[in-house]
Amino acid sequence: MKLKEYITESFNKEYGYRVKFAADCGSDQMDMLEKCLDKYNLVSATPFKRTPIEENPKEFYRAKGTQCTSEVCSTDIILKYPVNERILEVWLAVNMGMDHERVLAYGVKDPRRIESEMAEMRAKEDKDRQVSEEDALLNDENMEHYEAQNEEIDFKANFFGEEYNKKFLDELAKIKAEKGADYFRNYPSKDELMGDDLAELGSQIHGLPNMGRGTESSKTVDTISQSGRRN
Repeated sequence: MKLKEYITESFNKEYGYRVKFAADCGSDQMDMLEKCLDKYNLVSATPFKRTPIEENPKEFYRAKGTQCTSEVCSTDIILKYPVNERILEVWLAVNMGMDHERVLAYGVKDPRRIESEMAEMRAKEDKDRQVSEEDALLNDENMEHYEAQNEEIDFKANFFGEEYNKKFLDELAKIKAEKGADYFRNYPSKDELMGDDLAELGSQIHGLPNMGRGTESSKTVDTISQSGRRN
């Protein structure tokens, strides 16, 4: 890539961040945010989105251990120049007169953004929703939801009761007729399946020279004196 193209591309590149404040933010705070981000060539900042007041907002408590009762206001900003998220937090906190613990920033491609959006969606869907034990899915005697999750199973067949037991016994009788009466008698025992019946033999083999393969052939060792003559 030519230097001119590289410089042009670098100037056209933009960097997105999501910034959250555990505080009540309005137009005054937005003005301060825009002014203090001029040094990073601010491109845009979305209007504040706010969540209801809650005790110890989850993201702040999880990331910084912040304990407070506050609403959370967030905005997505786009800058021409990149900046480390922690430095951005401190810069915004100092210029906006807030505690650093109440400011949170991360890149828009950070997995936390997806997690945050999913949490907001769940909170929105659960708003004013009354849940009772009677509404629990496990209390529903209708098995349609279970059948839908297990399409590979034939639910028309019985898995218990006299009809199922009779079918099972008939299958055993069929196998016995094909394999012979001794088929089930010769079925491996638990000790045979686990190898416990071979434990004693294994101990004996480990006690033999060369793992039971017999003694090694004798070898003649030469002794050479310091004078260099072979004895």
